[in-house]
Amino acid sequence: MARLCEDGAARFVILDGEQLYETADIDRICARHAIAAAHRGALWRVLESAGRTLLDQRRLQTTPVQLARIRQDLLLGLRVTRQLADLTPRAGQCAGDQPSAKLSRAHLAALREGERRAGAGAGAGSRLEEAHDTLAWLAEVYESALESCARVQREGQDPDAVWRAALTRFFTRALARSWTDDGGAAGERFLADCLAVLEAIDTPAPTPVLKVAAES
Repeated sequence: MARLCEDGAARFVILDGEQLYETADIDRICARHAIAAAHRGALWRVLESAGRTLLDQRRLQTTPVQLARIRQDLLLGLRVTRQLADLTPRAGQCAGDQPSAKLSRAHLAALREGERRAGAGAGAGSRLEEAHDTLAWLAEVYESALESCARVQREGQDPDAVWRAALTRFFTRALARSWTDDGGAAGERFLADCLAVLEAIDTPAPTPVLKVAAES
């Protein structure tokens, strides 16, 4: 969650995990392009969503051999996740001692004992019966990841063009701006300022080189 303050009023925008754009980045973009406070939150959400997609899709633009290996790993993860989901109890099954085709009473008893033993560890407060839904969600993540890899192989879509289209829609529709204002450079300057933050993130830091002075 990122906190936005405008004229003393606190506003909150829900962001997914680590931010790509810092508050200073948003301040700079809004100031340079005269974007009103009313559009600030929407701009931030668009930049975060489109930016994450761009960085991930760029990293999927790899060799066919590497992409095939990634798909193999994802398929393995999907199979294991589905197997685990089949072998974890549904809501109420453990407490009610309700066996199924794959979970006998002995299986449930062993899981309950394991949950008690693990309860004091790092996962304290977690419930075994929550695991099935979490694993089902994880399986969906693996399936979507596989679809993304397949799309890259099949279509070879340009991730930069997809990002550009998302930001162009925001600029021309949400902000109701003309792309060709200021002699045709308004929209391109907006894209350049938004992209500069991502380019800095995607550029690996230089590896420090230790130089040893030659002996005289």
